[in-house]
This record gives sequence, structure tokens and C-alpha cells, in this order.
Amino acid sequence: MAENAETKVEETVVEEVKEEVKDEPKEVKDEQPSIQDLMTRIAKLEREKNKASAEAADFKKKWRDSLSETEKASQEKAEEEAKKAEEFESIKRENAIYRMTESYLEEGFTADLAKQAATAEVDGDRDLVHAIRKQVSEEREKKIKEDTQKEFFAKYQLNAGQGSADNSISKEQFNAMSLIERSKLKRENEAEYNRLIAL
Repeated sequence: MAENAETKVEETVVEEVKEEVKDEPKEVKDEQPSIQDLMTRIAKLEREKNKASAEAADFKKKWRDSLSETEKASQEKAEEEAKKAEEFESIKRENAIYRMTESYLEEGFTADLAKQAATAEVDGDRDLVHAIRKQVSEEREKKIKEDTQKEFFAKYQLNAGQGSADNSISKEQFNAMSLIERSKLKRENEAEYNRLIAL
């Protein structure tokens, strides 16, 4: 682009010189210009050429300065857009983690494990998500088992493995038990179970 500008300036100078030559009075063909006239004319053309070259150099310098400012502006704009895109992705990620955390909390995960699982899922770490799900499942099964035992022993007034044949479970309580409760009683206290069957 700078070369085009330089070429245009040179063409303009050539046109100006041609116009000056046209404007000069036409001399009679028979008369030859003197050496002094030719030297004056050459000096004038040299000054015009130098002036045009200086103008072209100034134009080129201004063009380069404006180009570097334009490039700076476009670079700054690109950096701003990259920063905005990064912030947007960060917000999008945090939003996804928040939504997934809520989902895991609804499934019964603890707050800490829900956040870990959500972060792992958003990051694409399926192995960690699976491990956390397995841990939560095991904890849930353990809690259900403990709760069931507490409920069972509270309902039938048994202490874990202790109970007398006299007042542990009545025949009515035994008859009211579900099949699952009866099988559990047999596993945990077979002597008591056999006593109640015999009644």
C-alpha cells in the first residue's frame, strides 16, 4: 500500500512537471536554449523532485504511524474479546457446576460430594464421578441398614443380640411381622425366631 502511495506521488510530480513544461513559452525551434537556462531548468526539476519525495516520505510515515495505531487498536480489541470469551466460559462453567450440584443434592449427596461430583462431571472426569457415586451408594446402603435395624429393634424392643425369651417379642408381634422382618429376625436371633415359631 505504501508503494502505491509513493507511485501516485511520483506520477503527480511527473504530471506537474509536464504541465510546467507546457506552460513555458514555446521557443522558436531555431533557437537553442542556453546552457544556463538548461541548468536552471534542471535545478528547478531537482527541487520539485526532492519536494515530491519529501511529501511522499511524510505520507508514508503518517501511513505507517496510523497503521501501527490501527494494529494496536485491533490487537487490544482482540485481547478484550478473548478476555470476555474467557470470562463467559468461566461463568458458563460455574453455572453448570451449580446446576449439577443442585441435582446431586437432590439425589441425596452431601454438599461436599455433590460439588466434587458436579465439578468432575463438568470437567469430563467420568471416573471420579463414578467413584463418588459408588461412595454415596455405599454410604446410603449402610445408613439404610442402620436405620432399619434401629427401627426393628425399637419396634420390638430388642437390644442388639440381647433379649430374654420372656419379654422380647410376643406371639402377636411376631404374627404382625412381615416376611422380610421375620427373615431378618431369623438371621440375627435364630433362637428367638425358633421360639416364636414353636408357639
